[in-house]
Amino acid sequence: MTDATPTLLYIDDDDALARLVERGLSRLGFKIVHARDGSEGLKRLEQGGIDVVALDQYMPGLDGLETLEQILAISNAPPVVFVTASQDSGIAVTALKAGAADYLVKILFRCSRSPPTPRCARPR
Repeated sequence: MTDATPTLLYIDDDDALARLVERGLSRLGFKIVHARDGSEGLKRLEQGGIDVVALDQYMPGLDGLETLEQILAISNAPPVVFVTASQDSGIAVTALKAGAADYLVKILFRCSRSPPTPRCARPR
């Protein structure tokens, strides 16, 4: 880790989800840096100071697996946690075999009430 506050690079084209990730993880003591695609994420990694990467699979341009390959080619690359909304476990297995440290499956919720309540939230 670079200092007392670990820095996570979150690479995902979903700005709303990135804001939620930042809110949640900053409460746990992380500094979050957001990149909207693989190319932007790779450029940010070149600057240094990143302790861990969370990487989405489905993005315009380079997808997550292509970005993962390029991250792992960097000397002393930080660990990468692969993030996907896909229920296809094959993508996660492929990412782990390619060198991801771990993976997470996004669970998306839909609610017609405003504000949403726990009773109406249903995975989609």
